[in-house]
Amino acid sequence: MPPTVSVLMTVFNGEAFLRQAIDSVLAQTYDDWELIVVDDASVDSTPEILMTYRDPRVRVLRQERNCKQAVCSNLAISVAKGRYMARLDADDICLPTRLEEQVRYMDAHPETHLVATAAYFIDDRGVRVGLCPALRGTCELKISMALYNPIIHSSVMFRADTARELNGYSEDERHRLSEDYELWPRIARCGKITTLSEPLVEYRFHPSSVSAVNPGEQNQQGASIARANLERILGREVDEITWAAWWRFRATKPGCMVTFDAVEVTSLHLLVSGLIRGVQHDRGGQCKLPLIWAKHALALALLRRGDIGANARLRLLFMGAHIGTQALIAHW
Repeated sequence: MPPTVSVLMTVFNGEAFLRQAIDSVLAQTYDDWELIVVDDASVDSTPEILMTYRDPRVRVLRQERNCKQAVCSNLAISVAKGRYMARLDADDICLPTRLEEQVRYMDAHPETHLVATAAYFIDDRGVRVGLCPALRGTCELKISMALYNPIIHSSVMFRADTARELNGYSEDERHRLSEDYELWPRIARCGKITTLSEPLVEYRFHPSSVSAVNPGEQNQQGASIARANLERILGREVDEITWAAWWRFRATKPGCMVTFDAVEVTSLHLLVSGLIRGVQHDRGGQCKLPLIWAKHALALALLRRGDIGANARLRLLFMGAHIGTQALIAHW
């Protein structure tokens, strides 16, 4: 009988944390799984560490040359036998009930194509240093993906059929550091995605992690994906003026100096209203983000100390009132 879950892991020179990652899978309360580890031509002691595991559920594939994470991930997808696929990076850790709780949710919600979880942040010593909470519901996640990647890669479980229908991860060089972020919106277009509020993984920050080594390039790739997701929801291109105003709107706290003119505010209003309309079919509860932006627009209009003209201030007041009402009607 094939296993229910295929845990997919890729590793390149991961000797420092690999054993902890694999052991966390072996320690799961749910035992109907296989672990597929693709060694991307490591030159440290990774191959020797992998050879020490004798559990038949642990399957090791080795690349003869370094092919990068997306190619290795797609190789794992191609040989996986489970109907669900769970991701785990080689420097992260599954908490003991992770697979059990995600399988239970996926079995009970056949309309859901992906379920992620909240996560603890840990340092290179394994000490918990923070918490990444989970956004709930398809609407919230879809809108968030037009801004940033709201999903921890090591926390996801998705349907194998969905991943294969989408041809897995993008191997485009433009997504080399953000291939997971590029995949989530494509899965979301297939049906519902959600998260569990309980932290079920530990996500490690350390000096050799991708986000630490290539922060600028990863942020640039992430911004490009965010813009593409935004344009996909809106069904139109977003010009540079609107894109710049959008980022400034989100990043500026009430009371801080900022400049908005009436044209920019009108563009923001159209953008936010378009986001609400674009996801209003994803019901299942109030969508908090548009309401947060409505309050933010009102606060900017009332508390701003920067260079905002009278027309722009009035438009911000109208924008806040309108998008708040729009969000309530669409998602309640």
